[in-house]
Amino acid sequence: MAVTGDIDCFEARLSWRLGTAVAVVVYRKRVHHRSPKNYQLDLFSPDDGYFDTPRGDQSHAYPQALWSFAAGRRAGKDFAELKGEFALDVVPTNHYGANSAWLQLSILAHNLMRSFQLHTTLATPKPRSRKRTYSYRIASMKTLRFLLINRAARLARISGRKVLRFSSNPATETLYDRVTDHLAADLFSD
Repeated sequence: MAVTGDIDCFEARLSWRLGTAVAVVVYRKRVHHRSPKNYQLDLFSPDDGYFDTPRGDQSHAYPQALWSFAAGRRAGKDFAELKGEFALDVVPTNHYGANSAWLQLSILAHNLMRSFQLHTTLATPKPRSRKRTYSYRIASMKTLRFLLINRAARLARISGRKVLRFSSNPATETLYDRVTDHLAADLFSD
């Protein structure tokens, strides 16, 4: 079955443990050269040309939709953000329980920032497609850090009190007002 111009696929049902059947879709890409030795797994041996398996096995009932769905997520931006911005690439201790807690806290922080954006209207709606199924454009933690947290300010002592003074920036003030209004509305709506 053709998926795109140079990629086709076939479906199969494989027997799994305890007699359960698993639906598998295998994608292959036509190439115009022999694959390097030991590159292609012996998953199948087509006799009508040379093929590569682009991303291996995926199970789904609609191969074209599955290909579009998988192709939209190949960049792994969520995993890259978890590793880079939420320190998921770190194993902090040699203790399983502590590392498990670290993993859960990193993912909780990631989900909290996503939820924060959705509740404060920082996430902008975007059109969906077969490739991109997210309903909102979510900013990365790095972007949020520079947008909301890392702002130039000066700590001044006024009348014996320390005051954080920001430069006058109407766009930033509007953004902060919008965020605080939404947070206050969520806080007092219960």
